[in-house]
Amino acid sequence: MQQFQKSAEKKILKVAIIHNQFSGGGGMEAYLQGLVRGFLSAGDEVHIHTYKVDPSFAAGFTCQVHKKSFFYLPRRWKKYLFLKSCNEQFKRKNYDLSLTLTRTFSPDIAIVGGVHPASMDADSGRRHVLKRFHDSMEIKYEKAMFNRVPSIVAHSKAIAEDIKKYYPDVDSEKISVIYPPVDTSFFRTAEPQDAPQIISEYQMKTEKMTLLFPSTGHKRKGLAELLKAFRQLDKQRFELLITGEGLQHFSGIPDNVRYLGYIDNLSKLYSVVDYTILPSHYEPFGLAVVESLECGTPVIVTRNVGASELLSDDEAVILDNNNPETIVHALLTLDNKSVEPGFVQRKGLSLANHIQRLKKLVK
Repeated sequence: MQQFQKSAEKKILKVAIIHNQFSGGGGMEAYLQGLVRGFLSAGDEVHIHTYKVDPSFAAGFTCQVHKKSFFYLPRRWKKYLFLKSCNEQFKRKNYDLSLTLTRTFSPDIAIVGGVHPASMDADSGRRHVLKRFHDSMEIKYEKAMFNRVPSIVAHSKAIAEDIKKYYPDVDSEKISVIYPPVDTSFFRTAEPQDAPQIISEYQMKTEKMTLLFPSTGHKRKGLAELLKAFRQLDKQRFELLITGEGLQHFSGIPDNVRYLGYIDNLSKLYSVVDYTILPSHYEPFGLAVVESLECGTPVIVTRNVGASELLSDDEAVILDNNNPETIVHALLTLDNKSVEPGFVQRKGLSLANHIQRLKKLVK
């Protein structure tokens, strides 16, 4: 009887998630994948609302995909029309729980991985007319979302403070800080016996200190400064591996820097490098940081990385800035760091816990 009562208490939810694309990609796309797996593992029914779908990627998930078609419009205009369409047509009452990972106010919860004016401030470059127009459109939709969505989830305390700073009219009572989760079925420390094969696969030199820079936004994440630092370092002692976005916008790549391309699952690579490094100008959270720590590898980050809020001195080197001289000094004076197993569980960042916290926001 007691077992029956427990199962009866478990309600299967009809869940909607809105995002611009349902495909592999950057941090928010990785977060979307985790949400889908988390809700499906809980037995919920998941619906994805989007305008861009990678069919081979979507085939790996047993969820329903609702795709908006905007024909041959430029990418940005597709996004704006998609947001407008969601604001006007999406009905949250049709779902038990609805979330948006993009700038629309129509669902129950807005998941916020960054604030646009904050990213503009971090980008000190000159903004041409078209860029300024797109900035104004992003801010228009972001402001409407913050003011009208019932609940806001900020992925770090830093993001919550940015919302209050740039949009002071937003009701701060509806903002909750919930750090993004890590799917431990994907990110886990490699078995010791597998390490030599992984090291050989990526042609790493065990006599060198090897650092990993995983990024789909190199400029914002400080690659220019990192490359300048590596030009000053002994090539026989230090090596940098870069994954994700290509290096076509960077020149003078030092001999001790290698680009590995886009890697779907970095778990193996995290497990065998000495450090993961993100000397970011602006990083609202930085999912790569906690992925690396769950795989047993310490990190080097700037204070601009939101995930630094979670880190201890045993797990991380936190830089005051990302000047090349600061990075060089940190690398030359590194103490050995040791990451205690189970980082995700210790910090409450499991996927199941995250899903439960989101569900509690909607009564």
